[in-house]
Amino acid sequence: MTESAAGKTQEKREALVESFFHGTGDTYDRNVHLATWGRDKQWKEELLTYVKEPSHILDLACGTGILALEMARRYGCKVTGVELRAEYLDLCAERAETAGFAERCRWINANAEEIMLDEQFDTITSCYIPKYVNLNVLVPNMVKMLAPGGLFIMQDFAYPSEKWVQDIFDGHFGRMKQLINGDGWDVMWEELPDVLRRTNWIADTERNMKEQGLLDVTVVQQSRGLSALVYGRKPSA
Repeated sequence: MTESAAGKTQEKREALVESFFHGTGDTYDRNVHLATWGRDKQWKEELLTYVKEPSHILDLACGTGILALEMARRYGCKVTGVELRAEYLDLCAERAETAGFAERCRWINANAEEIMLDEQFDTITSCYIPKYVNLNVLVPNMVKMLAPGGLFIMQDFAYPSEKWVQDIFDGHFGRMKQLINGDGWDVMWEELPDVLRRTNWIADTERNMKEQGLLDVTVVQQSRGLSALVYGRKPSA
Protein backbone atom coordinates (compact mmCIF):
# COMPACT_ATOMS: atom_id res chain seq x y z
CA MET A 1 0.00 0.00 0.00
CA THR A 2 1.36 3.44 -0.94
CA GLU A 3 1.82 6.15 1.69
CA SER A 4 -1.04 8.10 0.13
CA ALA A 5 -3.38 5.09 0.18
CA ALA A 6 -2.41 4.28 3.76
CA GLY A 7 -3.19 7.86 4.75
CA LYS A 8 -6.62 7.72 3.13
CA THR A 9 -7.37 4.40 4.83
CA GLN A 10 -6.46 5.87 8.21
CA GLU A 11 -8.67 8.88 7.53
CA LYS A 12 -11.57 6.52 6.78
CA ARG A 13 -11.01 4.66 10.05
CA GLU A 14 -10.90 7.91 12.01
CA ALA A 15 -14.07 9.08 10.26
CA LEU A 16 -15.77 5.81 11.22
CA VAL A 17 -14.83 6.26 14.87
CA GLU A 18 -16.03 9.87 14.70
CA SER A 19 -19.38 8.79 13.27
CA PHE A 20 -19.78 6.10 15.94
CA PHE A 21 -18.78 8.06 19.03
CA HIS A 22 -19.33 11.78 18.47
CA GLY A 23 -21.35 13.20 21.35
CA THR A 24 -21.69 9.88 23.18
CA GLY A 25 -19.45 10.46 26.21
CA ASP A 26 -22.26 10.93 28.73
CA THR A 27 -24.10 7.77 27.60
CA TYR A 28 -21.15 5.51 26.77
CA ASP A 29 -20.87 3.57 30.03
CA ARG A 30 -24.54 2.60 30.11
CA ASN A 31 -24.69 1.69 26.45
CA VAL A 32 -21.50 -0.35 26.36
CA HIS A 33 -23.03 -2.38 29.22
CA LEU A 34 -26.17 -2.98 27.16
CA ALA A 35 -24.33 -3.57 23.88
CA THR A 36 -22.19 -6.30 25.49
CA TRP A 37 -25.17 -8.12 26.98
CA GLY A 38 -23.98 -6.88 30.37
CA ARG A 39 -20.66 -8.71 29.95
CA ASP A 40 -18.27 -5.76 29.59
CA LYS A 41 -17.28 -5.89 33.25
CA GLN A 42 -16.80 -9.67 33.06
CA TRP A 43 -14.59 -9.37 29.97
CA LYS A 44 -12.46 -6.70 31.63
CA GLU A 45 -12.14 -8.76 34.80
CA GLU A 46 -10.81 -11.66 32.74
CA LEU A 47 -8.32 -9.32 31.05
CA LEU A 48 -7.11 -8.17 34.47
CA THR A 49 -6.33 -11.71 35.58
CA TYR A 50 -3.29 -11.53 33.26
CA VAL A 51 -2.01 -8.22 34.69
CA LYS A 52 0.60 -8.79 37.40
CA GLU A 53 1.88 -6.03 39.73
CA PRO A 54 2.20 -3.24 37.16
CA SER A 55 4.00 0.01 37.89
CA HIS A 56 3.01 1.98 34.76
CA ILE A 57 0.23 0.96 32.37
CA LEU A 58 -0.52 2.36 28.92
CA ASP A 59 -4.22 1.99 28.08
CA LEU A 60 -5.11 2.57 24.42
CA ALA A 61 -8.51 3.95 23.44
CA CYS A 62 -9.21 4.43 27.14
CA GLY A 63 -12.67 5.85 26.46
CA THR A 64 -14.35 7.16 29.59
CA GLY A 65 -11.73 5.44 31.75
CA ILE A 66 -13.63 2.32 32.76
CA LEU A 67 -10.56 0.06 32.58
CA ALA A 68 -7.83 2.68 33.11
CA LEU A 69 -9.31 4.01 36.34
CA GLU A 70 -10.02 0.53 37.68
CA MET A 71 -6.36 -0.40 37.12
CA ALA A 72 -5.19 2.79 38.85
CA ARG A 73 -7.45 1.98 41.80
CA ARG A 74 -6.70 -1.72 41.97
CA TYR A 75 -2.93 -1.67 41.52
CA GLY A 76 -1.95 1.76 42.85
CA CYS A 77 0.10 2.22 39.70
CA LYS A 78 0.57 5.03 37.20
CA VAL A 79 -1.74 4.92 34.19
CA THR A 80 -1.41 6.73 30.88
CA GLY A 81 -4.62 6.75 28.85
CA VAL A 82 -4.69 7.50 25.12
CA GLU A 83 -7.98 8.45 23.50
CA LEU A 84 -9.01 10.01 20.19
CA ARG A 85 -12.05 11.77 21.63
CA ALA A 86 -11.35 14.77 23.86
CA GLU A 87 -14.85 14.65 25.41
CA TYR A 88 -14.05 11.19 26.78
CA LEU A 89 -10.75 12.37 28.26
CA ASP A 90 -12.55 15.17 30.08
CA LEU A 91 -14.64 12.50 31.81
CA CYS A 92 -11.49 10.50 32.62
CA ALA A 93 -9.86 13.51 34.26
CA GLU A 94 -12.96 14.36 36.27
CA ARG A 95 -13.35 10.80 37.50
CA ALA A 96 -9.68 10.46 38.42
CA GLU A 97 -9.90 13.69 40.41
CA THR A 98 -13.05 12.52 42.21
CA ALA A 99 -11.45 9.16 43.01
CA GLY A 100 -8.39 10.83 44.49
CA PHE A 101 -5.68 9.50 42.21
CA ALA A 102 -5.44 12.15 39.52
CA GLU A 103 -1.72 12.55 40.23
CA ARG A 104 -1.12 8.98 39.04
CA CYS A 105 -3.09 9.40 35.81
CA ARG A 106 -2.11 11.07 32.54
CA TRP A 107 -4.51 11.55 29.64
CA ILE A 108 -3.32 12.03 26.05
CA ASN A 109 -5.59 13.08 23.19
CA ALA A 110 -4.09 11.19 20.24
CA ASN A 111 -4.54 8.51 17.62
CA ALA A 112 -3.32 5.22 19.08
CA GLU A 113 -1.61 4.30 15.80
CA GLU A 114 0.51 7.45 15.82
CA ILE A 115 1.52 7.84 19.44
CA MET A 116 5.13 7.05 20.33
CA LEU A 117 6.32 8.01 23.80
CA ASP A 118 9.95 8.07 24.89
CA GLU A 119 9.36 5.72 27.80
CA GLN A 120 8.48 2.11 28.48
CA PHE A 121 5.47 0.47 30.08
CA ASP A 122 5.34 -2.87 31.86
CA THR A 123 1.73 -3.36 30.73
CA ILE A 124 -0.14 -2.16 27.63
CA THR A 125 -3.89 -2.77 27.50
CA SER A 126 -6.76 -1.95 25.19
CA CYS A 127 -10.46 -2.69 24.86
CA TYR A 128 -12.52 -2.33 21.68
CA ILE A 129 -9.83 -0.73 19.51
CA PRO A 130 -8.36 -3.56 17.34
CA LYS A 131 -11.19 -3.56 14.79
CA TYR A 132 -10.66 0.14 14.06
CA VAL A 133 -6.88 0.36 13.57
CA ASN A 134 -4.06 -0.81 11.33
CA LEU A 135 -2.57 -3.53 13.49
CA ASN A 136 0.49 -3.76 11.22
CA VAL A 137 1.36 -0.28 12.52
CA LEU A 138 -0.05 -0.32 16.03
CA VAL A 139 1.40 -3.60 17.30
CA PRO A 140 5.05 -2.86 16.34
CA ASN A 141 4.77 0.61 17.87
CA MET A 142 3.40 -0.77 21.12
CA VAL A 143 6.08 -3.47 21.33
CA LYS A 144 8.74 -0.73 21.09
CA MET A 145 7.24 0.93 24.18
CA LEU A 146 6.80 -2.36 26.06
CA ALA A 147 9.39 -2.99 28.77
CA PRO A 148 11.29 -6.31 28.83
CA GLY A 149 9.03 -8.94 30.37
CA GLY A 150 6.02 -6.68 29.85
CA LEU A 151 2.48 -7.72 28.90
CA PHE A 152 0.58 -6.51 25.83
CA ILE A 153 -3.09 -7.52 25.89
CA MET A 154 -6.02 -6.47 23.67
CA GLN A 155 -9.74 -7.23 23.87
CA ASP A 156 -12.55 -6.62 21.42
CA PHE A 157 -15.82 -7.91 20.09
CA ALA A 158 -15.60 -10.90 17.77
CA TYR A 159 -17.99 -12.51 15.34
CA PRO A 160 -18.89 -15.93 16.78
CA SER A 161 -18.43 -19.14 14.82
CA GLU A 162 -21.42 -21.08 16.20
CA LYS A 163 -24.61 -20.57 14.19
CA TRP A 164 -26.93 -20.16 17.17
CA VAL A 165 -24.63 -17.53 18.69
CA GLN A 166 -24.44 -15.77 15.31
CA ASP A 167 -28.25 -15.59 15.31
CA ILE A 168 -28.19 -13.89 18.72
CA PHE A 169 -25.48 -11.51 17.52
CA ASP A 170 -27.26 -10.67 14.27
CA GLY A 171 -30.46 -9.65 16.02
CA HIS A 172 -28.87 -7.90 18.96
CA PHE A 173 -27.96 -4.56 17.42
CA GLY A 174 -31.36 -4.20 15.78
CA ARG A 175 -32.87 -4.56 19.23
CA MET A 176 -30.34 -2.04 20.56
CA LYS A 177 -31.47 0.49 17.96
CA GLN A 178 -35.07 0.08 19.09
CA LEU A 179 -34.05 0.40 22.73
CA ILE A 180 -31.67 3.34 22.34
CA ASN A 181 -32.42 5.56 19.38
CA GLY A 182 -30.66 8.90 19.22
CA ASP A 183 -27.89 10.52 21.29
CA GLY A 184 -25.47 9.70 18.47
CA TRP A 185 -25.87 5.93 18.72
CA ASP A 186 -27.96 5.26 15.60
CA VAL A 187 -24.98 4.90 13.27
CA MET A 188 -23.26 2.57 15.72
CA TRP A 189 -26.15 0.09 15.84
CA GLU A 190 -26.51 0.14 12.05
CA GLU A 191 -22.86 -0.23 11.02
CA LEU A 192 -21.00 -1.99 13.82
CA PRO A 193 -22.28 -5.51 12.96
CA ASP A 194 -20.77 -5.33 9.45
CA VAL A 195 -17.50 -3.99 10.87
CA LEU A 196 -17.32 -7.00 13.17
CA ARG A 197 -18.17 -9.48 10.43
CA ARG A 198 -15.38 -8.10 8.22
CA THR A 199 -12.61 -7.66 10.73
CA ASN A 200 -9.72 -10.13 11.04
CA TRP A 201 -8.37 -8.43 14.13
CA ILE A 202 -7.79 -11.63 16.14
CA ALA A 203 -5.61 -13.32 13.52
CA ASP A 204 -3.90 -10.04 12.62
CA THR A 205 -3.07 -9.26 16.25
CA GLU A 206 -1.81 -12.77 16.91
CA ARG A 207 0.38 -12.70 13.78
CA ASN A 208 1.82 -9.27 14.50
CA MET A 209 2.61 -10.11 18.12
CA LYS A 210 4.50 -13.21 17.02
CA GLU A 211 6.32 -11.33 14.25
CA GLN A 212 7.42 -8.73 16.80
CA GLY A 213 8.93 -11.43 18.99
CA LEU A 214 6.42 -11.58 21.80
CA LEU A 215 6.33 -14.87 23.69
CA ASP A 216 3.42 -17.10 24.71
CA VAL A 217 1.04 -15.31 22.32
CA THR A 218 -2.42 -16.58 23.19
CA VAL A 219 -6.00 -16.11 21.99
CA VAL A 220 -8.74 -16.45 24.62
CA GLN A 221 -12.35 -16.70 23.43
CA GLN A 222 -14.92 -15.05 25.68
CA SER A 223 -18.67 -15.67 25.93
CA ARG A 224 -18.97 -18.27 23.14
CA GLY A 225 -16.86 -16.17 20.80
CA LEU A 226 -18.68 -12.85 21.20
CA SER A 227 -15.42 -11.34 22.45
CA ALA A 228 -11.77 -12.32 22.55
CA LEU A 229 -8.48 -11.51 24.26
CA VAL A 230 -5.12 -11.69 22.52
CA TYR A 231 -1.96 -11.28 24.59
CA GLY A 232 1.78 -11.85 24.58
CA ARG A 233 4.82 -10.98 26.65
CA LYS A 234 8.07 -9.33 25.63
CA PRO A 235 11.16 -11.41 26.34
CA SER A 236 12.98 -10.41 29.52
CA ALA A 237 16.27 -8.58 29.03
